[in-house]
Amino acid sequence: MTAETRFRFGQNWRNYALSVMNHNRLRVSVGALQDLTGMQALTGKTFLDIGCGSGLQTASALLLGAERVRSIDIDTDSVDVTQQTVQRFVPGAPNVQISTASILDPADVESLPMSDVVYSWGVLHHTGQMWQAIENAATRVNPGGTFVIAIYNKHSTSLAWVAIKWLYNNVPGPLQRLMYYLFYGIIYIAKFAATGENPLQKERGMDFAYDVVDWIGGYPYEYASTEEITAFVEPLGFETVKVIPAQVGTGCNEFVFRRTR
Repeated sequence: MTAETRFRFGQNWRNYALSVMNHNRLRVSVGALQDLTGMQALTGKTFLDIGCGSGLQTASALLLGAERVRSIDIDTDSVDVTQQTVQRFVPGAPNVQISTASILDPADVESLPMSDVVYSWGVLHHTGQMWQAIENAATRVNPGGTFVIAIYNKHSTSLAWVAIKWLYNNVPGPLQRLMYYLFYGIIYIAKFAATGENPLQKERGMDFAYDVVDWIGGYPYEYASTEEITAFVEPLGFETVKVIPAQVGTGCNEFVFRRTR
């Protein structure tokens, strides 16, 4: 895989942060983090955000009172926008460190602190080495700590999505825009048909328009069934606390694990 076939997530999340991120979206994000982890507060806990994107979850963890937050991304745009998000919504936070690092680089992984909550939502399947990324992330969870990941579900259309995402990253800008408008409509209809809910009403403080860019552009792209993920993570010393299946067939399954050893 060449550099040209890796989607620049940071550019999309920078646009999201500058255009639509606000206090209400952050409030929704905080509530979603509470619901997913089952923790109403993170007081006294350390939090590691792997693939910090727009910084929404980093800010959420800080607002929930995390004792220390460490946030990383391989995309410098994401690192920059996360720093801006924290400065905007949690100014003066002394207990956060945000930097460029790769969950696939052994030296980077070793440098990451052991944490009470390790969080990586919709990230590890875009590394190009998903299983290694999951295993590396799992090593940073403290005994008794919580490991939260979201991974694309294995579906009959998964291989087609590999081709769509590869194509998007290898055509010129005008064709990318054409693909965006085409898939915006297709995805909107598919999500409405599957859930009966307005796709524009997004969870986790996200935004449908920017998510569509992520969905059609997010490459590398891997996927797994819920059974494959739990069968892989549990032998690493975890018990499964919660599995939330994807709302639509190609969406992300959410997992919460607890480290037992």
